Amino acid sequence: MSHQGFRFDDYHVWKEFWSSLSGGWLDMNYKWEFEKFWGKGAKPEIMYVSQEAYDKLQEMIENPPPPSPELIELLNRKTPFEND
Repeated sequence: MSHQGFRFDDYHVWKEFWSSLSGGWLDMNYKWEFEKFWGKGAKPEIMYVSQEAYDKLQEMIENPPPPSPELIELLNRKTPFEND
């Protein structure tokens, strides 16, 4: 984010300047954003997971599968900006 266009003698942009410094203000108003999208009074869904499924998810997070050979090949390719 760039604040280059803000001048402190432009009093009408002070609110936008200070609001833009706090990029998380939408996250703080998540309930309002949720209701704006899903409708007034909408409640977030609660999902219950069994202990076995939770343990499996944790195991998959801790021990992810190895990347595919195609992905490794793609990541090893030279970029247009690299010198030979």
